[in-house]
Amino acid sequence: MTHAVRAVRTTGLFALHHLTVLAGILAFPLVFLGRQAGLRLPMGAVVARIHEAYDAATDTGDADGPAGETER
Repeated sequence: MTHAVRAVRTTGLFALHHLTVLAGILAFPLVFLGRQAGLRLPMGAVVARIHEAYDAATDTGDADGPAGETER
């Protein structure tokens, strides 16, 4: 995969991750009311899967560390 393609993919996953977190925050009142009614919406699972995809794309495995730093 070329550097440009990898950069576009990583940027897209980064944006998708943040949009998913935003959607979860905005949907929180509906999710909360749904839980009161006995419904369970998998927002946490969706955010976790996209976060894992972003971590895999950045090749660091640690989103909290500096970009490009890898363990030896």
